[in-house]
Amino acid sequence: MAVVEIKNPSSLKIRLDLGMVDGKTRTKSYASLKHNTPLQDVYDVAEAIMGLQEHGVLDIIKVDNTILCA
Repeated sequence: MAVVEIKNPSSLKIRLDLGMVDGKTRTKSYASLKHNTPLQDVYDVAEAIMGLQEHGVLDIIKVDNTILCA
């Protein structure tokens, strides 16, 4: 049986440089990105958001949510 994938909305996560808090870094998440949004567009939006932050940024992460069905 073939595996079928169902694309769900992705999310954007920006890890901020606030030092460690309880052994973890701080992350800002932005949900409901279209799964087929070009990576350059996601990065450009993250850069615009970073310009509004007072803290440094460690990582820009795009999380894809795909369901696999058999």
